[in-house]
Amino acid sequence: MHLIQTHPKVSYDILKEVDFPWPVAEIALQHHERWMGSGYPRGLSGGAIMMEARILGVADVVEAMAFHRPYREAQGLDKALKEISLNAASSMTLRW
Repeated sequence: MHLIQTHPKVSYDILKEVDFPWPVAEIALQHHERWMGSGYPRGLSGGAIMMEARILGVADVVEAMAFHRPYREAQGLDKALKEISLNAASSMTLRW
């Protein structure tokens, strides 16, 4: 699990060297942060998480649930979207 949790920082370290017109490296770094502060790598919460990172985080969750992972079978897009809808209010992941 620790190795998996390093990918936002590794992505940041790679992307920060590229001159994008948007803060792409920071978005990648924050995409596993969660509204209530339970995410990683920095434990950011609420409005401290960039809107773009919140959107990317939701897309990442949908993709992770919908498709096969080495540690579990794919759950399918319909189930993934239903799960997002059911948990949006309680997790505040989708709060704008």
